[in-house]
Amino acid sequence: MAQGTCLLCGAVAALQDSHVLPAFVFRALKEHSATGHIRSSESPNRRVQDGVTQPWLCVECEASFSRWERDFSNNILRPWRDGVVETAYDDWLLKFCVSVSWRVLKYCKGRNEAAAYTDAQEKLFDNAERVWREFLLGTRAHPGEFCQQFLISDLIDTTTVRDLPDNINRFLMGAVSMDIVGSEHSAFTWAKMGRFQIFGVVQPGRNKFEGTKVHLKRGVLRPGRFVVPAGLLDLYEEKSTHISESMSGMSDVQFAKVESAFGSNLERARDSGQLAAMRADAALFGERVLLRRKRRSGSTE
Repeated sequence: MAQGTCLLCGAVAALQDSHVLPAFVFRALKEHSATGHIRSSESPNRRVQDGVTQPWLCVECEASFSRWERDFSNNILRPWRDGVVETAYDDWLLKFCVSVSWRVLKYCKGRNEAAAYTDAQEKLFDNAERVWREFLLGTRAHPGEFCQQFLISDLIDTTTVRDLPDNINRFLMGAVSMDIVGSEHSAFTWAKMGRFQIFGVVQPGRNKFEGTKVHLKRGVLRPGRFVVPAGLLDLYEEKSTHISESMSGMSDVQFAKVESAFGSNLERARDSGQLAAMRADAALFGERVLLRRKRRSGSTE
């Protein structure tokens, strides 16, 4: 571990390899995949073992993040995975969400050269980073205007939306992604961890979230009626289409490995969340969507 300055508390210390998105996200996806493995849409011919890490935090700050991650995993991720759809939380959930949004902002800001922000947004990003950092350190009581919106996806069994990507359920329930999203009038950090999504509000747009705000002290997560900005549909369509197109580039060799892993443990596949999402997509769009798309030319591995 190299010596450096902790990005959170500013201490000069041995820096840990900190996960940008929590490691338990990838463990849970592997545990509940049909094959026991996961793949990246950026490199479909390689199995993914873990998420991105960065040498960012000292031991003390890493321990704080790990504690909030453990609370989230034990009290939300596992119960919802096991069919419990009403869970209570207290102050650890806001800490967890802010810790994820802060990491996504630190990692994604400036990484996309095509992204352009207004001068006002640049100032808001700086302010959000400072406010979130101070809240995580305990020197600020509340993240204020830079609030956190938390959304739990479920399977879509019917819809009136036309032209949805035919892998929408597989995307909503299983994809992992992070980005800074919005427009010249809005900006959010976005962390998608399987069915769980965290939006760190930097600049609220004209269309509001309703029923998804994470409270400071306590609250209850349960199914209900929620309102989200209309632009999220465009985001989901863009990301799910990208995944579909990228996975079509999987080589014949790697595809054969996926088929073999799937067929070698049918009991595991039957009980997997991945298979449930596949069935939901097939019910919406027809079983043809489960057939392998034509592989892009030039992929021969």
